[in-house]
Amino acid sequence: MNGRDFIVRLWGVRGSYAVPGNSTLKYGGNTSCVEVRVKNHIIILDAGTGIINLGKRLLNEFRNNSIHISLLISHTHNDHLQGFPFFAPAYKPGCTLNIYGPKSFSQDLDQILTHTMEPQYSPIGLDELSSQINIHNLHENDILILNGSSQNPDIFTQDQVQQTTQNDVIIRVMRSYAHPKVGSYLFRVELNGKSMVYATDTEGYVGGDTRLIEFAKNTDLLIHDAQYEPEEYTDVRFPKQGFGHSTFAMAAQTAKSAHAKQLVLFHHDPLHDDAKIASMETEAKKLFHNSIAGAEGLEFSL
Repeated sequence: MNGRDFIVRLWGVRGSYAVPGNSTLKYGGNTSCVEVRVKNHIIILDAGTGIINLGKRLLNEFRNNSIHISLLISHTHNDHLQGFPFFAPAYKPGCTLNIYGPKSFSQDLDQILTHTMEPQYSPIGLDELSSQINIHNLHENDILILNGSSQNPDIFTQDQVQQTTQNDVIIRVMRSYAHPKVGSYLFRVELNGKSMVYATDTEGYVGGDTRLIEFAKNTDLLIHDAQYEPEEYTDVRFPKQGFGHSTFAMAAQTAKSAHAKQLVLFHHDPLHDDAKIASMETEAKKLFHNSIAGAEGLEFSL
Protein backbone atom coordinates (compact mmCIF):
# COMPACT_ATOMS: atom_id res chain seq x y z
CA MET A 1 0.00 0.00 0.00
CA ASN A 2 1.32 3.42 -0.94
CA GLY A 3 1.97 5.63 2.10
CA ARG A 4 -0.05 8.39 0.46
CA ASP A 5 -3.10 6.11 0.65
CA PHE A 6 -3.32 6.77 4.40
CA ILE A 7 -2.54 10.28 5.63
CA VAL A 8 -3.34 11.84 9.00
CA ARG A 9 -3.18 15.63 9.49
CA LEU A 10 -3.63 17.60 12.70
CA TRP A 11 -5.69 20.80 12.49
CA GLY A 12 -6.53 21.41 16.14
CA VAL A 13 -4.72 19.87 19.11
CA ARG A 14 -5.90 21.97 22.07
CA GLY A 15 -8.43 21.04 24.73
CA SER A 16 -11.18 22.94 26.52
CA TYR A 17 -10.96 26.25 24.66
CA ALA A 18 -8.97 27.90 21.89
CA VAL A 19 -5.88 29.89 22.88
CA PRO A 20 -4.49 32.11 20.11
CA GLY A 21 -1.38 34.14 20.85
CA ASN A 22 2.40 34.31 20.73
CA SER A 23 2.85 31.65 23.41
CA THR A 24 1.01 28.97 21.39
CA LEU A 25 2.46 29.50 17.92
CA LYS A 26 4.53 26.30 17.81
CA TYR A 27 1.81 23.79 18.65
CA GLY A 28 -1.26 25.86 17.83
CA GLY A 29 -4.23 27.12 19.77
CA ASN A 30 -7.20 25.55 17.96
CA THR A 31 -9.37 22.89 19.56
CA SER A 32 -9.66 19.28 18.47
CA CYS A 33 -9.80 18.35 14.80
CA VAL A 34 -7.94 15.63 12.88
CA GLU A 35 -8.20 14.89 9.16
CA VAL A 36 -7.73 11.34 7.86
CA ARG A 37 -7.38 10.74 4.12
CA VAL A 38 -7.72 7.05 3.34
CA LYS A 39 -7.54 6.34 -0.39
CA ASN A 40 -10.20 8.68 -1.82
CA HIS A 41 -12.15 9.06 1.44
CA ILE A 42 -12.14 12.12 3.70
CA ILE A 43 -12.70 11.39 7.37
CA ILE A 44 -12.71 14.17 9.97
CA LEU A 45 -12.44 13.45 13.68
CA ASP A 46 -14.12 16.15 15.78
CA ALA A 47 -15.20 19.66 14.87
CA GLY A 48 -13.33 21.95 17.23
CA THR A 49 -12.04 25.27 15.89
CA GLY A 50 -9.36 23.43 13.90
CA ILE A 51 -12.06 22.38 11.43
CA ILE A 52 -12.38 25.99 10.25
CA ASN A 53 -8.98 26.08 8.52
CA LEU A 54 -9.48 22.52 7.27
CA GLY A 55 -12.77 23.63 5.69
CA LYS A 56 -11.02 26.47 3.85
CA ARG A 57 -8.48 24.05 2.42
CA LEU A 58 -11.13 21.55 1.35
CA LEU A 59 -13.18 24.27 -0.32
CA ASN A 60 -10.17 25.36 -2.36
CA GLU A 61 -9.29 21.77 -3.24
CA PHE A 62 -12.80 20.83 -4.36
CA ARG A 63 -14.01 24.24 -5.51
CA ASN A 64 -15.50 22.96 -8.78
CA ASN A 65 -16.17 19.37 -7.73
CA SER A 66 -18.50 17.50 -5.44
CA ILE A 67 -17.11 16.35 -2.12
CA HIS A 68 -18.06 13.58 0.32
CA ILE A 69 -17.02 13.92 3.95
CA SER A 70 -17.48 11.65 6.95
CA LEU A 71 -17.38 13.64 10.20
CA LEU A 72 -17.05 11.63 13.42
CA ILE A 73 -17.79 13.33 16.73
CA SER A 74 -16.16 11.84 19.84
CA HIS A 75 -18.62 13.59 22.18
CA THR A 76 -20.65 16.76 22.14
CA HIS A 77 -18.78 19.01 24.55
CA ASN A 78 -18.36 22.50 23.16
CA ASP A 79 -14.65 22.27 22.34
CA HIS A 80 -15.38 19.38 19.97
CA LEU A 81 -18.29 21.07 18.16
CA GLN A 82 -17.62 24.81 18.25
CA GLY A 83 -16.01 25.00 14.81
CA PHE A 84 -18.83 23.31 12.91
CA PRO A 85 -20.95 26.43 12.17
CA PHE A 86 -17.88 27.90 10.44
CA PHE A 87 -16.98 24.81 8.39
CA ALA A 88 -17.07 26.12 4.81
CA PRO A 89 -17.96 22.84 2.99
CA ALA A 90 -21.21 22.70 4.98
CA TYR A 91 -22.34 25.70 2.89
CA LYS A 92 -21.37 24.10 -0.45
CA PRO A 93 -24.30 22.65 -2.45
CA GLY A 94 -22.08 19.95 -3.94
CA CYS A 95 -20.98 18.64 -0.54
CA THR A 96 -22.39 15.51 1.10
CA LEU A 97 -21.64 15.54 4.79
CA ASN A 98 -22.27 12.37 6.81
CA ILE A 99 -22.02 13.08 10.53
CA TYR A 100 -21.73 10.33 13.15
CA GLY A 101 -21.67 10.67 16.92
CA PRO A 102 -23.30 9.70 20.20
CA LYS A 103 -26.66 10.50 21.66
CA SER A 104 -26.38 12.45 24.89
CA PHE A 105 -28.90 12.28 27.73
CA SER A 106 -31.62 10.92 25.42
CA GLN A 107 -31.03 13.65 22.81
CA ASP A 108 -30.23 12.44 19.30
CA LEU A 109 -27.14 13.88 17.63
CA ASP A 110 -29.23 15.84 15.12
CA GLN A 111 -31.13 17.48 18.00
CA ILE A 112 -27.86 18.47 19.66
CA LEU A 113 -26.40 19.95 16.47
CA THR A 114 -29.65 21.76 15.73
CA HIS A 115 -29.64 23.23 19.24
CA THR A 116 -26.07 24.56 18.88
CA MET A 117 -27.18 26.54 15.80
CA GLU A 118 -30.45 27.92 17.11
CA PRO A 119 -30.99 31.70 16.64
CA GLN A 120 -29.85 32.63 20.14
CA TYR A 121 -26.45 31.07 19.38
CA SER A 122 -26.02 31.30 15.63
CA PRO A 123 -27.24 33.56 12.79
CA ILE A 124 -27.60 30.51 10.53
CA GLY A 125 -29.55 27.38 11.46
CA LEU A 126 -28.52 23.83 10.69
CA ASP A 127 -31.47 23.48 8.29
CA GLU A 128 -30.26 26.50 6.29
CA LEU A 129 -26.93 24.95 5.29
CA SER A 130 -26.64 24.23 1.56
CA SER A 131 -24.81 20.91 1.75
CA GLN A 132 -26.52 17.53 1.95
CA ILE A 133 -26.23 16.68 5.63
CA ASN A 134 -27.01 13.22 6.99
CA ILE A 135 -26.76 12.81 10.76
CA HIS A 136 -26.53 9.40 12.41
CA ASN A 137 -26.50 8.29 16.03
CA LEU A 138 -23.50 6.06 16.54
CA HIS A 139 -23.47 3.23 19.08
CA GLU A 140 -20.41 1.78 20.73
CA ASN A 141 -20.79 -1.61 19.06
CA ASP A 142 -21.09 -0.08 15.57
CA ILE A 143 -18.54 -0.40 12.79
CA LEU A 144 -18.44 1.93 9.78
CA ILE A 145 -17.22 0.55 6.47
CA LEU A 146 -16.29 2.57 3.39
CA ASN A 147 -15.81 0.26 0.46
CA GLY A 148 -13.76 1.08 -2.60
CA SER A 149 -16.64 2.38 -4.69
CA SER A 150 -18.93 4.03 -2.12
CA GLN A 151 -18.36 7.50 -0.69
CA ASN A 152 -20.94 6.99 2.06
CA PRO A 153 -20.13 4.70 5.01
CA ASP A 154 -22.34 1.77 5.83
CA ILE A 155 -23.08 1.12 9.51
CA PHE A 156 -22.91 -2.41 10.87
CA THR A 157 -22.89 -3.91 14.32
CA GLN A 158 -19.89 -6.05 15.17
CA ASP A 159 -21.77 -9.32 14.68
CA GLN A 160 -23.06 -8.20 11.26
CA VAL A 161 -19.67 -7.67 9.67
CA GLN A 162 -18.78 -10.42 7.28
CA GLN A 163 -15.80 -10.58 4.94
CA THR A 164 -14.10 -7.32 4.01
CA THR A 165 -11.63 -6.57 1.22
CA GLN A 166 -8.25 -4.88 1.27
CA ASN A 167 -9.81 -1.76 -0.26
CA ASP A 168 -12.37 -1.38 2.54
CA VAL A 169 -11.82 1.34 5.12
CA ILE A 170 -12.98 0.09 8.52
CA ILE A 171 -13.77 2.45 11.39
CA ARG A 172 -14.18 0.82 14.79
CA VAL A 173 -15.71 2.50 17.83
CA MET A 174 -14.92 2.19 21.53
CA ARG A 175 -16.66 4.11 24.26
CA SER A 176 -14.54 5.41 27.11
CA TYR A 177 -16.53 5.96 30.29
CA ALA A 178 -13.73 7.97 31.91
CA HIS A 179 -14.92 11.36 30.64
CA PRO A 180 -17.44 12.98 33.00
CA LYS A 181 -21.17 12.36 32.54
CA VAL A 182 -21.26 11.59 28.80
CA GLY A 183 -18.13 9.53 28.13
CA SER A 184 -16.28 9.80 24.84
CA TYR A 185 -16.07 7.73 21.66
CA LEU A 186 -12.64 6.60 20.56
CA PHE A 187 -12.08 5.68 16.92
CA ARG A 188 -9.79 3.27 15.10
CA VAL A 189 -9.43 3.70 11.32
CA GLU A 190 -8.02 0.72 9.42
CA LEU A 191 -6.99 0.03 5.83
CA ASN A 192 -5.18 -3.06 4.60
CA GLY A 193 -3.18 -3.71 7.76
CA LYS A 194 -2.48 -0.06 8.61
CA SER A 195 -4.33 1.78 11.37
CA MET A 196 -4.59 4.91 13.48
CA VAL A 197 -6.38 5.36 16.80
CA TYR A 198 -7.93 8.61 18.03
CA ALA A 199 -8.32 8.56 21.81
CA THR A 200 -9.08 12.01 23.13
CA ASP A 201 -10.92 12.97 26.34
CA THR A 202 -10.10 9.74 28.10
CA GLU A 203 -8.46 9.23 31.47
CA GLY A 204 -6.01 6.48 32.33
CA TYR A 205 -6.30 3.92 35.10
CA VAL A 206 -3.80 2.39 37.48
CA GLY A 207 -2.07 -0.32 35.47
CA GLY A 208 -3.41 1.10 32.21
CA ASP A 209 -6.79 1.12 30.49
CA THR A 210 -6.91 -2.53 29.36
CA ARG A 211 -9.83 -1.94 26.98
CA LEU A 212 -8.04 0.90 25.23
CA ILE A 213 -4.76 -1.02 25.14
CA GLU A 214 -6.53 -3.86 23.33
CA PHE A 215 -8.37 -1.41 21.04
CA ALA A 216 -5.07 0.26 20.07
CA LYS A 217 -3.07 -2.96 19.80
CA ASN A 218 -0.27 -2.74 17.19
CA THR A 219 -1.60 0.50 15.74
CA ASP A 220 0.71 2.57 13.56
CA LEU A 221 -0.38 5.87 15.11
CA LEU A 222 -1.97 6.51 18.51
CA ILE A 223 -3.33 10.01 19.13
CA HIS A 224 -3.92 10.07 22.88
CA ASP A 225 -5.18 12.65 25.33
CA ALA A 226 -2.22 13.99 27.35
CA GLN A 227 -3.58 17.16 28.88
CA TYR A 228 -1.72 17.05 32.18
CA GLU A 229 1.66 16.56 33.73
CA PRO A 230 1.65 13.87 36.44
CA GLU A 231 2.35 16.54 39.06
CA GLU A 232 -0.71 18.55 37.95
CA TYR A 233 -2.89 15.48 37.98
CA THR A 234 -2.13 14.74 41.64
CA ASP A 235 -1.65 18.31 42.92
CA VAL A 236 -3.42 18.38 46.31
CA ARG A 237 -4.31 22.06 45.85
CA PHE A 238 -6.30 21.37 42.68
CA PRO A 239 -6.22 17.68 41.69
CA LYS A 240 -7.33 16.77 38.17
CA GLN A 241 -8.29 13.16 38.82
CA GLY A 242 -11.80 12.53 37.51
CA PHE A 243 -11.68 15.37 34.98
CA GLY A 244 -11.63 12.82 32.13
CA HIS A 245 -8.16 13.62 30.82
CA SER A 246 -4.83 11.82 30.92
CA THR A 247 -1.25 12.67 31.73
CA PHE A 248 1.52 12.20 29.20
CA ALA A 249 2.68 9.26 31.35
CA MET A 250 -0.72 7.56 30.96
CA ALA A 251 -0.56 8.09 27.20
CA ALA A 252 2.97 6.68 27.04
CA GLN A 253 1.98 3.66 29.11
CA THR A 254 -0.92 2.92 26.76
CA ALA A 255 1.29 3.26 23.68
CA LYS A 256 3.94 0.97 25.16
CA SER A 257 1.46 -1.68 26.33
CA ALA A 258 -0.41 -1.61 23.00
CA HIS A 259 2.85 -1.87 21.01
CA ALA A 260 1.91 1.24 19.07
CA LYS A 261 4.50 2.48 16.59
CA GLN A 262 4.00 6.23 17.18
CA LEU A 263 2.38 8.26 19.96
CA VAL A 264 0.96 11.75 19.50
CA LEU A 265 0.29 13.74 22.67
CA PHE A 266 -3.05 15.50 22.17
CA HIS A 267 -5.68 17.78 23.74
CA HIS A 268 -3.12 20.13 25.27
CA ASP A 269 -4.18 22.12 28.30
CA PRO A 270 -5.05 25.72 27.31
CA LEU A 271 -2.90 26.93 30.22
CA HIS A 272 0.19 25.23 28.76
CA ASP A 273 2.36 27.36 26.50
CA ASP A 274 4.77 26.07 23.87
CA ALA A 275 7.63 25.72 26.35
CA LYS A 276 5.53 23.61 28.72
CA ILE A 277 4.33 21.29 25.94
CA ALA A 278 7.89 20.88 24.64
CA SER A 279 8.99 19.90 28.14
CA MET A 280 6.18 17.35 28.40
CA GLU A 281 7.19 15.90 25.05
CA THR A 282 10.76 15.47 26.31
CA GLU A 283 9.56 13.63 29.41
CA ALA A 284 7.17 11.46 27.40
CA LYS A 285 10.02 10.34 25.14
CA LYS A 286 11.77 8.92 28.20
CA LEU A 287 8.77 6.65 28.75
CA PHE A 288 7.96 5.89 25.10
CA HIS A 289 10.69 6.89 22.70
CA ASN A 290 8.55 7.46 19.62
CA SER A 291 6.41 10.20 21.19
CA ILE A 292 5.68 13.60 19.71
CA ALA A 293 3.57 16.50 20.91
CA GLY A 294 0.70 17.15 18.53
CA ALA A 295 0.99 20.39 16.58
CA GLU A 296 -1.20 22.01 13.98
CA GLY A 297 0.11 21.11 10.53
CA LEU A 298 1.75 17.83 11.53
CA GLU A 299 1.17 15.14 8.91
CA PHE A 300 1.74 11.39 9.12
CA SER A 301 1.87 8.97 6.18
CA LEU A 302 1.12 5.42 7.31
